[in-house]
Amino acid sequence: MIPVDDFGSFHNVPKKIDDRNKMLQGEWPSDDCNYCKKVEDMGGYSDRMHQLSQQTDINLNPPELANDASAVHVTPTMLEVYFKNTCNMSCVYCGPHFSSKWQEENKKHTKIPELDATGLGDVNETQHNPHYDKQKQDFWKYLKEDERYKKLRWFSLLGGEPLLIPELDECLDFWNDHPNDALTFQLITNLKCEEKRFDQFLEKINNLVENKKIYNVKVIASIDCLTTETEYVRYGMSLEKWHSNFAKLLASEKITVGINSAVTILTLPYFDSLLKQINVWNSTRSSNRIIHSFNTDSKSFDPTIAGHNFFQKQLEYCTELMPSKNLREISTKKYWRGIVDSFSGKQKNKEKIENLKVILSKLDERRNTNWKKVFPWLVEL
Repeated sequence: MIPVDDFGSFHNVPKKIDDRNKMLQGEWPSDDCNYCKKVEDMGGYSDRMHQLSQQTDINLNPPELANDASAVHVTPTMLEVYFKNTCNMSCVYCGPHFSSKWQEENKKHTKIPELDATGLGDVNETQHNPHYDKQKQDFWKYLKEDERYKKLRWFSLLGGEPLLIPELDECLDFWNDHPNDALTFQLITNLKCEEKRFDQFLEKINNLVENKKIYNVKVIASIDCLTTETEYVRYGMSLEKWHSNFAKLLASEKITVGINSAVTILTLPYFDSLLKQINVWNSTRSSNRIIHSFNTDSKSFDPTIAGHNFFQKQLEYCTELMPSKNLREISTKKYWRGIVDSFSGKQKNKEKIENLKVILSKLDERRNTNWKKVFPWLVEL
C-alpha cells in the first residue's frame, strides 16, 4: 500500500526494497514472481526473461544505478498507471477489481465462491481507495517536483478501460503541458469505444507526437481470438466495433500498434484465427509491424488443466504460425515455446475442469448465455 501522506515513496515501499535486496542476493522475490519462477525451474522461457530480452535501452535503467549498481532506493523511469476499474466489459477471467461491470454484476447477483477456491484470492473484492482524489493529485505533484516527468521513458495507462475515463484526458493534457521527447506513452484498451471519442483520442495522441511533446505512442488492443467465441469470453465485446477501431489504428502512421491476448482454455482452440490475421496485416507492413504479446491464466482458466495431449496439435500449429521476422518476434516465439513446454507432463485435472464448468454455469445464469453451446468440446472434457 502507498502511504497516504507519503505518495512519493510509492516506488520504494518496504516490500519493494526487500524484493530488490533479495534479487541482489540471487534470490527470488516473494509472491508476485512465482509464475515466472515455476516456468524457469522447469527450464522454460518465462515472461521475465522475455521482457528482459526486450530491454535494450540503457536509459530505462533508474538513474541511481549509473553510480551504484546495488542501489535499491531508485527513481522510476517506467510507470504503469491504473486510475479506476471503470470498464464496459466483464471478461470471464477478470473480476470487480479491474472491471466495474463485474462489480455491478456482483451487486446484483450472488458472488461466485468457486473463483476464490481456485486461488485467485481477492477476485471477488471490489477496488476501493478512499484516498483516491488526494493520491491522484499527489501523483501529478510527484511528477512535477524536481521535473521527475523528464526522467520517465515509459508511461503506460491501463484499466478498467482507459478510453472511458476522464483521467485519460488528464494524462494527455499533462504531457502536452510537460513535454518529454524521450517518452513513450502506452495505452492498453479493449477498443470498445464510440467513434467520436475514439477519433478525438487519436487526434490528441497524434498531435502529441507530431508536435514532439512525446517521442512515441503505443496502443495495445486486447483480444484473444477472432472467432465469435471471443464475445463470450470477453463479455460485452463487439467484434465488429473492435475491427472498426483497430483499422483506424493501423491507418495511423504515428502509432505503434500492438495486440495483447490472454491464452486460456476457452480461447486456445481458436488462437490460430488471430495469428493468421496478424500475419495478413503484417504482410503489408515492412516496418512498424504489429507487436503481439500474450499471457496465460494459471488459475481458473489455465489451459494446462486439459492435460498435455488435448491441445497438442493446436499448440504445434500456433507455433508454426508465429512470425520471426525481427528480434522481438524471435523472442516472442521463444516465450510461446515456454508456454508450450508448460504443458509437458500435465495430466487432465478433472477437479479444476469441473470447477471451471461450475463457474461458467453461474456466469450463464447472470448473463443469459450458454457455454455448452459455445464450447461443445468442453462438455465432454
